[in-house]
Amino acid sequence: MAASTNLVIPVVLWGKTAPTHCISSIYLTRDQKNLVTGCYDGQICLWQVDPDTLKMTPRCLLVGHTAPVLCLCRASILADNNYIVSSSESGEMCTWDLVDGKCREATKQPYVHTNMQAYHMAGTDDVRLFCNGYYAEVLIMDPFSLELLFTLSSRVNPDWISALHVLRPAKRKDDVVLALTTTGTIKVWTLSSALGAIGSLQDGLTPGKGGSGATSPTHSPSSALQSPSSEPCYENESKQIRCLNALTMTCCSCNQRTVLIVCSKYWQIFDAGDFSVLCSVHAPQAERWMGGDFLSADRVLIWSDEGKGYLYQLPANCIADHKDFHAKATDADNPFLYCILAVPSEKPLSCPPAMQFFHGTPRQGKSQKYLLRGDSDGNVIYWIVPDVTDGQLAQIRQEEFVKPPGLAPNYNTSLTKAWSEMKPPPVGILDQLDTPECPGVKLTASIFLPQQGRLVCGREDGSIVIVPAVQSIMLQLLHGRHQQYDDWPPHQLLLGHSGRVNCLLYPHNIHPHYEPSQLVSGGVDFAVCLWDLNTGSLLHRFCVHAGEVTQLLVPPSDCSPRIQKCICSVGSDHSVALLGLTERKCVVLASRHLFPVVTIKWRPLDDFMVVGCSDGSVYVWQMETGHLDRVLHGITAEEVLCACDDTIAGVSGVGGGSGGLGGGGEMGLANPAIHLLRGLRHRNLSAIRHATIRGLHQLQQLHHDGEHGESAEMAFLRKNHASPLMVQGLRTNPRDPEAHVLFFDIEALAVQLLSEEYSTMSPGTLEAQGLINQSVYMKVVALTQSASPDAHKKIADFFGRVKDKAGDMERILKEKDRHGLLAKMKEGAENVQTKLQAKAEIVGLKGTGPDGSPRKG
Repeated sequence: MAASTNLVIPVVLWGKTAPTHCISSIYLTRDQKNLVTGCYDGQICLWQVDPDTLKMTPRCLLVGHTAPVLCLCRASILADNNYIVSSSESGEMCTWDLVDGKCREATKQPYVHTNMQAYHMAGTDDVRLFCNGYYAEVLIMDPFSLELLFTLSSRVNPDWISALHVLRPAKRKDDVVLALTTTGTIKVWTLSSALGAIGSLQDGLTPGKGGSGATSPTHSPSSALQSPSSEPCYENESKQIRCLNALTMTCCSCNQRTVLIVCSKYWQIFDAGDFSVLCSVHAPQAERWMGGDFLSADRVLIWSDEGKGYLYQLPANCIADHKDFHAKATDADNPFLYCILAVPSEKPLSCPPAMQFFHGTPRQGKSQKYLLRGDSDGNVIYWIVPDVTDGQLAQIRQEEFVKPPGLAPNYNTSLTKAWSEMKPPPVGILDQLDTPECPGVKLTASIFLPQQGRLVCGREDGSIVIVPAVQSIMLQLLHGRHQQYDDWPPHQLLLGHSGRVNCLLYPHNIHPHYEPSQLVSGGVDFAVCLWDLNTGSLLHRFCVHAGEVTQLLVPPSDCSPRIQKCICSVGSDHSVALLGLTERKCVVLASRHLFPVVTIKWRPLDDFMVVGCSDGSVYVWQMETGHLDRVLHGITAEEVLCACDDTIAGVSGVGGGSGGLGGGGEMGLANPAIHLLRGLRHRNLSAIRHATIRGLHQLQQLHHDGEHGESAEMAFLRKNHASPLMVQGLRTNPRDPEAHVLFFDIEALAVQLLSEEYSTMSPGTLEAQGLINQSVYMKVVALTQSASPDAHKKIADFFGRVKDKAGDMERILKEKDRHGLLAKMKEGAENVQTKLQAKAEIVGLKGTGPDGSPRKG
């Protein structure tokens, strides 16, 4: 849906089946009012949480990422500041407002973060994000602007940073960054608090105090922590330890002397002074450790990929305040497992769950500790970590048991459970077709035809259903007599596919040179079907792919005449075809791609179709001859794709949605307003002069076209006229049935209703009722004087209808203006009149002055 400044209200028809939500990350806000879960499909779900009972209710689904959400982190030091930052596997980062679900900032970087820690540096106003991942540096970012502020680099044994922890030592004003590389090199950066206060950290690092056995690189202690464009900042200390591919690293907040490092096969306690191993515990059989944290100075909580939490009591040599701290470990000094947090009789998980330890805020004088878990089935589970006293631990040690005692979760919920508890259940857009004898068939693709007001839905059984969109929505959302009708709304059924319908395309929506009665569909049966919407008949069946059809696209409008009548289809066998709708045959079949096709771009002036594959390779095909021109890899392939983006302003259709718009590059480049704005922005006088000349030429061409029929400007206004209702399909996972988002444009709806109400009234009647001002109407008509009477009549009728709508809306909105819409619309009307007068004066047309007398040209 095109961007609009109007008031647009979205309404979602979810259907009776809850969306799939395979959780990849989980985060609970510090005020315990919002739970955030990210999934492997890229969506983020917001859950409303009762702070007292921690009962969770799904509230909002945020759609913005195109890859699994790996990290969720707070964005502010304030507990009630409802902003979070998310990061995906493709390098996308977003800052979200949890109140209304809006994305406040978004960026895409070449870095993939696996961990983000929000930390309030000394002297700064708010938190900074310390990020590590699939790169060899530590990145410090601003959570609201998502700008890269500083970079911590490695001089000794540079490698990917696998674990990170930021802390402020006791009785010191410096912030310390501890990092561990994948090859087991521990690194220490010490950040000066004075430098953190000014935010740029320009003067240098304060040397840290390392223990025995630590080595320091030979560089000046005052090496500067600069911005990314300056000299890099290197570590103060580094040491090699026996710890490969660490997952998490946490310092004990009670004493800051012990460090917990968790690897997949074992977890270890280190002495922060010299990083010597104090104790180590291997993972249970058929399990792998995922993370852990300190419960107290002598107890830790470790969780595994089976979704279980293990509570250990540390031996005496791992407790900093004990007299035997750092003593040589014996067999009796092994950590003691005293409790397991697990779900009873749980089936195996499809993938490792996301888990987080959360220390709750004190309530009623008592503070709780929680272990949160989100799994592949979309279940959200939490345990209240038991606070076991030393006496109870001693009693547990004396008891002989084969397996430590287990603790069941305190709460368990999911989207599926929330759906089942809703009364009445969420509705779908085609629920009227469901009967007890014939249960609902899953919707797999849909497309909305705004000019016809019809919705086309492809289903899993291969059928295509066409229904009136407004009547179908009324049946689901509104109560009335229409719900008692057996055959309302009427629907049309197209039968031709022998399996699931994957994608639909209505080419006339993209460009008017396609037949308005033609509909194209692609299915799992390897076929592309061409339909006649008027009769519901199957016109032709294309069978050119050796795999299911996954995408349907429209080539650019400035291709050769032969290609302009084609549509583009993509198959799961890595093939791309150009299918002629007029010739009813395959024009080009590009089937030499070795990997799945992920993108298609166009160079119509060069007669090239550019196909990008999942391995990064790019294939350049000639559209007229079907010959493979070249195959590109690496940087060259990326440059070719970027060159296509620079010259073609199009939108590609993907998946099961509607087809895309290819081409249109000339439309953007030929618009003199774009050149004028660019010239004003960059103060380029030549660009401004060039845009003015082109604007005069287009205005002259506008009057010339008006003598022969509908002008280009009128056609553009007709095509881009806002529709009161738009329907967009939404599917969070390929296995899910398609839901639908309804976009109601309030201003466009008011214009259409008023237009229909007063379409039968004459201008005299409208003036008698005070709905229009005849003098103002004549002023607008005078600005559009033309030598052709036919063109004059058409333009005058057009502006007359506009003034009719504007005058009537002014009267209505004066009575019922609640949101300041009247002021916005009056301001917009004045701007339009000013622009029309300016254009008329440029081309030398005569208008009328304020007193009604002709202006001097």
